Amino acid sequence: MSSHSDAVFRRIVLVRHGESTANLEHTLTGRMDSELTSGGLRQSRRAARYICRRIEPVEIIYSSPLKRCRHTAQIIAQHMRRRHRIKADLEEDDLLLETDFGSWEGKGREDLISNPEWEHYVRDPFHFTFPGGESPQQVKERVEYFLQKLLSNKDRCTVVVVTHYTPIAFLVLHVMGNVEGNGAPFAIDNGSVTVLQITDTGGYIELLNCIP
Repeated sequence: MSSHSDAVFRRIVLVRHGESTANLEHTLTGRMDSELTSGGLRQSRRAARYICRRIEPVEIIYSSPLKRCRHTAQIIAQHMRRRHRIKADLEEDDLLLETDFGSWEGKGREDLISNPEWEHYVRDPFHFTFPGGESPQQVKERVEYFLQKLLSNKDRCTVVVVTHYTPIAFLVLHVMGNVEGNGAPFAIDNGSVTVLQITDTGGYIELLNCIP
């Protein structure tokens, strides 16, 4: 069995996309595309500058294919190119998509509070299956598979991953040892940077929800 000292760590720099128009509207937005707001653009630039200053250069950025993540990832890649003269590859991966909210997509609390399923959702949001959509537990399965793919690539020790709240929450919970994914006792804000050090057998949180 490998000891902690000889384990090979993968450094995963998680970035939640900048504020989107849907975030401003406080709606459940999983698979719908929404643009970054002017504030979201500023958040993305600050996250990019922070990563370029504080994190070793990376050659690949993984991103959810949705526009709000792609745009954030492109801003990070542009800063990498300007500061480090490195052209970071940008690879989209469906495993990093946000929860599919089904028929609740695009709706806010005021639209759903009279729905008989609302109380079930509020009581246990991490195990609620959205009508016509998916449960966050399915997101958990997706991001764990994504993590396995990252760990199997021995050539890359540091990667940037631009994604949404739920995938980031489950990756952090994985490191915390919360295998059931029953809830997230932490915030993941728009434009925040979270850094995980992960091995095949465990890991630790280096930085959580840093807002540059």
